[in-house]
Amino acid sequence: MRVDSPKTNRLETLPTEIFRIIINFLCPWDVKDLSRSSKRLREACLPSLFRRVKFQFSQAGFDGLKNLLKSDARNHIVSFTYVVPELLKADLLDFDYFRSDILTPDSYVETAKELYDAGDEADGCTPYMVIYETAHSICNEQRNIVDNSTDLSVLSSTLGALPRLTEVGLSFCETIDPDNAQLLSFASVMISVEYSYEYHIRVISDALQSARRSGVTILTISLSGFDLPYYHTWEVPGLSTLSESLKKLLEFVQILRLTYSNSPLELLSHSALNLHQLDMCHVVSKYNALEDFLGTNKSTIRFIGFHDVEVTSSSQLGHLSKLTSGMLCEMLNVPQSTPCRAVDCGCLLFRKEGWRLLLNDIHVQPSAGTLTKSKFDKL
Repeated sequence: MRVDSPKTNRLETLPTEIFRIIINFLCPWDVKDLSRSSKRLREACLPSLFRRVKFQFSQAGFDGLKNLLKSDARNHIVSFTYVVPELLKADLLDFDYFRSDILTPDSYVETAKELYDAGDEADGCTPYMVIYETAHSICNEQRNIVDNSTDLSVLSSTLGALPRLTEVGLSFCETIDPDNAQLLSFASVMISVEYSYEYHIRVISDALQSARRSGVTILTISLSGFDLPYYHTWEVPGLSTLSESLKKLLEFVQILRLTYSNSPLELLSHSALNLHQLDMCHVVSKYNALEDFLGTNKSTIRFIGFHDVEVTSSSQLGHLSKLTSGMLCEMLNVPQSTPCRAVDCGCLLFRKEGWRLLLNDIHVQPSAGTLTKSKFDKL
């Protein structure tokens, strides 16, 4: 957004409080452009610019976090998102092991043939040694971070130094660039997804405990991209350790936000938490898992937000139904009613989407044995 000099002068005459109210109506990229107009406007834009920040699990990301601690911008951060990749198996640093147990030449040839049959160029497949060198480089950086506890040390220092912090997010992403389809096709044999999730959750949980000891109050946890791969019923791995790590992460949290995260509700379906609010955006959940989770936590949950959520049953895995307020009321065993439009949505920073269901004293009272009426209201 271009701001001419006369307009800039008029804007700069406004009190900072009024100007910041105006900024709240602008899209993030417009605020960024506006902040470049003058020193006065940048100062006014700082709370909006740094309200939400993202940093990646990488040496460059941790160097950026260290620099953040030296900046006054840290005083404006309310929401911190930690972008974490899948961790490559440490064994692949040994080429002989990589060649014999992770990606054998025969497996490489078979996959390359499948890619060719699917329409790739004959010479378009990523060379075997390029795959190894790329994976080795990524794995080497990851292992240096993990073995030296760089992530835990930097995160603990950072989260404890953000006085306005109330929300921490974990955004899970693929290790290999999704645009590199050929290299991505070989990635599954190099990664332990369950271990990656458990490790990152444990680190951020320990960092949050350290931050709380420093007086920082984190009420909200958001999980994005938390989706375990599909397993046949006879090959589902043991997930009890992951479930316990996730439960520990949410131990002192009041608000849980799930975006593109289909697995947490299933992992937590029988875990009693102290949640006051559950927000779901772009989620596909098993009906029974969602029902069990809500049933286990209905004594504390007061708000349920949902946007583009679908449910499926165990008997009809291919059949998806849009989540409705009627389904939620049925799961919670409360009278049917219509939800209100949400004021905001957890997955959209500047659009007003989704629905919000407000629950107020709907639970069975032991003395009366009856249900009180549900109430729905705009937040």
